[in-house]
Amino acid sequence: MESTTMHLANKRCLTCLPQDMIELILVRLSVSNLLRCRGVCKLWDGIIRDPRFTMAHLRRNAKPRPLLIFHRAVNLGKLCPSEAVLFDEAWSPSTWDVPVIEPDDFLCASCNGLICLYSSKSTIKIANVATGECMHLAKPVKNSKGDRFSYYNFGFSPATNEYKVMHFSPDKQLHGSGFFSEIQVYTLGNERWRIVRTPQALSLNCVEHSGVVNVNGAMYWLTEDTESSWRRAVVSFDLKDEHIELIRLPVVDFENPAFGYPFRYRIMEIDEKVSVAAVQTRRDSYLTGKMQIWTLDNLVEQSWSQKYNIELLSLQVLGLYGDKIVMHSLSQHIYCHELASQSFTVEIAKLVKLLDFSPRRDDNMQSYVHVKSLVRLDAYKKAGIVCMPKRKEGWKLKKWEVWEHKLSRLEKQWRRTYEMQRRINVNAQVMGVALSLNLPAPPDQDTFLQRLNWVEQKRVEEMLSSCLTSLEGALKVIDKALTASKKMIMEADPVKVLQEIADDSATQMIVAADQVKVCVASNNHRLHKQRAGSCYFYHFTAPLSLSKEVI
Repeated sequence: MESTTMHLANKRCLTCLPQDMIELILVRLSVSNLLRCRGVCKLWDGIIRDPRFTMAHLRRNAKPRPLLIFHRAVNLGKLCPSEAVLFDEAWSPSTWDVPVIEPDDFLCASCNGLICLYSSKSTIKIANVATGECMHLAKPVKNSKGDRFSYYNFGFSPATNEYKVMHFSPDKQLHGSGFFSEIQVYTLGNERWRIVRTPQALSLNCVEHSGVVNVNGAMYWLTEDTESSWRRAVVSFDLKDEHIELIRLPVVDFENPAFGYPFRYRIMEIDEKVSVAAVQTRRDSYLTGKMQIWTLDNLVEQSWSQKYNIELLSLQVLGLYGDKIVMHSLSQHIYCHELASQSFTVEIAKLVKLLDFSPRRDDNMQSYVHVKSLVRLDAYKKAGIVCMPKRKEGWKLKKWEVWEHKLSRLEKQWRRTYEMQRRINVNAQVMGVALSLNLPAPPDQDTFLQRLNWVEQKRVEEMLSSCLTSLEGALKVIDKALTASKKMIMEADPVKVLQEIADDSATQMIVAADQVKVCVASNNHRLHKQRAGSCYFYHFTAPLSLSKEVI
């Protein structure tokens, strides 16, 4: 009765707060907490679902982090699915797969927590990573032969509060496959794609290799410009009026006796400004390089200033996120380094390792700037262009059965090993044997409805291997304890021993320990068989056979 009264009092306390005060409290919470808060009451649910609250929360809490996508590819003779890794505020990689990214999807763009996904199906998918909401749009081209995910992009216009999907359509007849002269544009909520023609033919190769960025309501990318020292120019596409403008890059002298001419360009956003990076390689060593980053200070005057001058050693840059630069090495590791000053050299001692992405390769890896948000898609789903894909998709396809079976087997192995550890610990306590076995408990069954990403799968495999080695050592300790107990029993008075066994349940303890040893040995041989051909090798002792006539 008392708990019911307190519950009603707390409920009245919540409802008596002014709505604006509730909003000020809720806007400070994370996206994951807000999703849980929607179930508190109708008032809170209405506040959190309000588009105005969504944008206010996005502006306040937008903390860009890397979203790494490893696209579907054949690796070491095996077909690997598309999988993503998200980094949180503490720069820790996610352990769960992103449900809205299916094994055959290719990521095109990320904007305000929404991502644009391409596949060989007849649709383009827009999805919210945090909420799991998604919708499919009919592609602007019926024949997808020659179409690529890098021809699509996605952006937001604050002036009109509109999201737009762009498709750079190759103009094969006039300029070859490396150029385009029209952009197909779709505004979320509209009924059809529209065509916007460019003032001149623009380089499609630059779009593919240098990327596209959405800054302050406009899309920016690079195109070829033979008159510039960069051999590049910036193209601006205003999402409000869909006007295209060419922006000249600053005059920079790249001639340097130590460094060769820039071989790689990238367009990015730094501090809400358009920035262009040029990477040069040392002439005496192709393993080290230098990256210059220039920022557009004034769009009208087209004035630029140099933001950073960084010596990179043997690392490849993935992007800049706040006060950090994220890079990857040839040894399949991802690192971050503080942006120490305007001009600095990346020091190995100051690198922070974020991720080991082996066995995946860097040639099918891409990095995007991503934030978590509550942006909803239900307002756009009524358009006639919104449809469902015609073919069966995702993990249901037969080609991913082996991958799914491997994950299921790993999850069962984790549960069996954890149960084994628990039983050994219980019996060791009964025997007075001190053991240190600390395999973490597997997630509950409901959580396993999600999928472990391949990074976490690899970690769990290594953890189970280490645990089985620990179990082997624990069994040796228990073996010695059982041998000593057997000797003491054989040397003692049989009548007295039988009485002690009846009191202490020693017989049950010995039999249970014997069963655990047999189970562990079986488990060891099973894991050894699964690991055949890999770089892990184990030696497991045979189980101890205990005689039932021990007394």
